[in-house]
Amino acid sequence: MKKTINYGLLMLVMLFTMASNIFADNKYGLKDNIQDGVILHCFDWTLADIQAEIPNIAKAGFSAVQTSPVHERAGKGSVWYDVYRPYDFKIGNGLGTEADLKALCAKAHEYGVKVIVDVVANHTDYSNVASRLLDESLYHERFGVSNWHDRHQVTFGMIGMWDLDTNNPTVQAIIKQYIQDLKACGVDGIRWDAIKHIGLPSEGDSFMQNVVDQEMYNYGEILDSTGGDDNVLFPEYQTYMSITDNGYGNGFANSFAGGSINESVGNFNRRNAKTEKLVYWGESHDTYANDGGESKNKSQNVIDRAYAVVAGNNGATALYFSRPFQKAKNDIKFGDKGSVHFKDAEVAQVNHMHNVCAGEPNYYVKGNGVCAQVRKSGAIIVLGSGSDRDVTVANGAGDGKWLKPGTYKDMVGGGAFTVNASTISGHVGESGIAVIYNAGPIVLTPEVVFNPADGTAFSDESLTVTATPLNAVSAWIQVNDGAKQTFTAAKQFTVGADVAYGKNVTITWGATDKEGKTETGSVTYKKVKAYVPELGKADEISCFLETSNAAAAVYVWNNKVSPVIKYAGAWNDAINKKLPLVGKSVSGKNVFKWTYDGTETTAPTQIIFLDGNGNKLTADVEFVNHGYYVDGTYSTTVTKVHEDEIVDPKYVYFDNASNWENVYCYFYNDKTSSTTWPGVKMTYDASASHNGKTGWYKVEIPAGYTNAKFFINDGTPGTAIDATNASTTKVVNKGK
Repeated sequence: MKKTINYGLLMLVMLFTMASNIFADNKYGLKDNIQDGVILHCFDWTLADIQAEIPNIAKAGFSAVQTSPVHERAGKGSVWYDVYRPYDFKIGNGLGTEADLKALCAKAHEYGVKVIVDVVANHTDYSNVASRLLDESLYHERFGVSNWHDRHQVTFGMIGMWDLDTNNPTVQAIIKQYIQDLKACGVDGIRWDAIKHIGLPSEGDSFMQNVVDQEMYNYGEILDSTGGDDNVLFPEYQTYMSITDNGYGNGFANSFAGGSINESVGNFNRRNAKTEKLVYWGESHDTYANDGGESKNKSQNVIDRAYAVVAGNNGATALYFSRPFQKAKNDIKFGDKGSVHFKDAEVAQVNHMHNVCAGEPNYYVKGNGVCAQVRKSGAIIVLGSGSDRDVTVANGAGDGKWLKPGTYKDMVGGGAFTVNASTISGHVGESGIAVIYNAGPIVLTPEVVFNPADGTAFSDESLTVTATPLNAVSAWIQVNDGAKQTFTAAKQFTVGADVAYGKNVTITWGATDKEGKTETGSVTYKKVKAYVPELGKADEISCFLETSNAAAAVYVWNNKVSPVIKYAGAWNDAINKKLPLVGKSVSGKNVFKWTYDGTETTAPTQIIFLDGNGNKLTADVEFVNHGYYVDGTYSTTVTKVHEDEIVDPKYVYFDNASNWENVYCYFYNDKTSSTTWPGVKMTYDASASHNGKTGWYKVEIPAGYTNAKFFINDGTPGTAIDATNASTTKVVNKGK
């Protein structure tokens, strides 16, 4: 029977398909081609946990999400690396079922997110494999790899498990069918584990030609080298898939951990690899969870800085790794959901810039402790160490052909950057990462951008603020309900002189664009009493650390003497010995103090700062006695020595470290209270001194309540005895 074609219907289908593709490419700025976008690795997450986060993954700018292997093997709760030991090439394990995978893919595609599945095709857990994989002829001869520069050993030898003969037609048929089963579930791409252990056609193995589906996105794990001639083998691998350049991102992570800045050229680019078929990262599950785990002892912020630089490249995609909450290799469990830090601005805005600038060349610049990836439509600026400082970097080649001149909003810190033909200048905030970009076809709304950014705390009598109109022809500001001030260009002014400590300064703003559209908003600054560092004794051996981390530790030593003096104890003891929190800085960060309590009289020479989990915040840093370090970088030397205590036993004193706007004390003697909840309002006494801190809130103890219980609170409603909003920490006099 003759078939007729309804060309009208066909055209509608084609238009619908085109519209769907355009929508997928533009929703949240995501890229339809995985290599053009960025990838989130939800390491060891269940498929259901990934599905639940898809809206956030899309919003954070990830074009693709990668799962751990979903082939048959041990169930949820086993050690993470067990899932890299297949029982069979069929869908379903502790991460989820085939139905779960289909549901994940469907949800992801709703948001324009592609799904990549990790596939282990090089080996099996032979002692537990399905019957169809028991035939010993399906495997290479059993010998371990002793020479990692011998390509035959690398591709035929065992890496702890029996090595599949990937040139065997039966093996190829089994794995090819598995790939097609994944594809039928909606999977868009494959990450090939241990791909350097699988031979190439030039080496007599037809696996790449016969199994790798070129209609899908493919990338393979090579890490540092192939074990052969990389200049020849890299291009051949890239005929079939993208490959991972671990050394590039790892180089940046190492440099940032030491407070320096690395060069830009990736290791694989030096060995004939094409950038447009590379995958970069700040860390991966191999660098974090394997033996060695060189990245697990680096702070998340160091990794974020490395990721920001590598994701600023054109051509290469970048993978962001969701860290497990455990660090020890055998404590990381298959099926446990990891960190959702990927949603934070210092990651998400890097992704959005990457997507906006896709296809544009990148120009890497560095100098004066800062580096940048500059594109035609945006830039990523990263400090080598520290945070919260003004910077100026070259605008690409400085020839006027890179980022368009104008005023840009830092999408991470919220401040303004000024761009001209030769330079990019502005303030990099707390994360040490700034991201600026044009939104492309997205309509930009008028606004006022402030330096310092919204939420900044200050301890000086006043704060100098710069307000800059963005995408606007006129603007106004109003400080704490004062008179409106209009302006058309950047305006600098001071606030806070008439505001008491503990109170806020609120600036309301409005901005109008050339079309007459007006937007309004507000920013808030808080005037606080910052901790003033001081020494307990003039001759003590000590130092201070200002950091956003909730806890900190140090390893301190003198390597100029023999035997080496370890002032804070041996490494394993030191990293678990938490430093006392002595106050908060004006920026709201925690300030910790380390004081030597031994008998040595010579000062240390070196120090390593760590967070509360034992992760290194710095590499080896020169020890400065009485030094004040910000995020591990030396800032100044403390000279103020603590004076004798100035407290009165008739009062209760409280260190308002949380910077409550109001502080109350409620007295209760098990029968009566001195007044109704929240109690008596406490007042700030700048002269009160106790335990190395000057400046405390205080209230006089009422008559008859000397031995009463008391509850210090912020004035919000609550039941006195069970007041969860109350605190009794850091109190000088407990009324006993």
